[in-house]
Amino acid sequence: MATKKSTALYRPFFREAWNLTWTRRGLWIFGIFAALLSTGGVVDVGLASVKKVKASGSFLEQLMDSTFIGYDVAAQYMTQLQVLGPDRTGAIIIFASATATLLIVMATISQAALLLGLKKKHTPDSHELKREAREHFWPLLGLGLLNKILTSLLIVLMTLPLLLFYLSTSAYSAILFFGLMLVFIPAVIVINTIYMFALMELVLRKKTFIDSIILGAQLFARQWVAAFEYGVMLFFLVFAAGLLLTALIVLFAVPYAIIFTATLLTGSLSVFLTVNTIFALALVALFMAFGGASVTYQYAAWYLFFKRGVHKTHGKKLFSKLHRLVHGR
Repeated sequence: MATKKSTALYRPFFREAWNLTWTRRGLWIFGIFAALLSTGGVVDVGLASVKKVKASGSFLEQLMDSTFIGYDVAAQYMTQLQVLGPDRTGAIIIFASATATLLIVMATISQAALLLGLKKKHTPDSHELKREAREHFWPLLGLGLLNKILTSLLIVLMTLPLLLFYLSTSAYSAILFFGLMLVFIPAVIVINTIYMFALMELVLRKKTFIDSIILGAQLFARQWVAAFEYGVMLFFLVFAAGLLLTALIVLFAVPYAIIFTATLLTGSLSVFLTVNTIFALALVALFMAFGGASVTYQYAAWYLFFKRGVHKTHGKKLFSKLHRLVHGR
């Protein structure tokens, strides 16, 4: 019976996470903005980082192909700035900086509001959540910046061997690159998992900036096998949901194609624009709802994992499925 119980250990977490996500749909809007800093998925962050490594390597290769110091590529950017002129360039930089700052502020507050909303026993009020979330803004911002810096540092360190692989396609370079990749992906996952735990220590248990990092790292060190298992399962659950969304869009395209053809036959521009606007808005609403729900679900899933991990009794025990199966418990 004990082995059977351990096999189903994570399923109650996933069910409860969905229950929280569905009953507290008001949190989805926070999920949309929180995704700008972290979607709550740690495995997909690792896979996304691999793409960034490849993109950075390709950019460096282009620089090396142009000239040693990348003069031609830099000259192209300088030419574009000269065409725009100093006034337009300055206005674009100011607008982009202001927009980025606003989005970072909203994303940081949304992270705290999302976690606080999941912890509440009853359906929370959004204004109250935002007010409480603002109290954690600066430490949360610091955690987010630290997470991005460490992840970016790993990407830079992995880009250099990739550049070596581009320049020298020897077997040694290939083995070195793929060997380092096996270290790089888990390292990114570890950093982002500790980041999630640190967020919850800071917001939910009101720990200081340093203490939240230390306690988050300690929780990961104690339950690292379970965290990897849980992260992989959560990744595949969200991936399956994405496939379901794709199927819905395909089904959505069938009536759209019929109505689209019918609007063309009417010869009315107003009818054509109205129908396409309605379908476009419906598609955007579908994507926004899915994005908000999936991020909220992932934060809820990690919140439940965290709550068990810091429990006075259960948190002291290793609840990895693999560990329990190996030891027959």
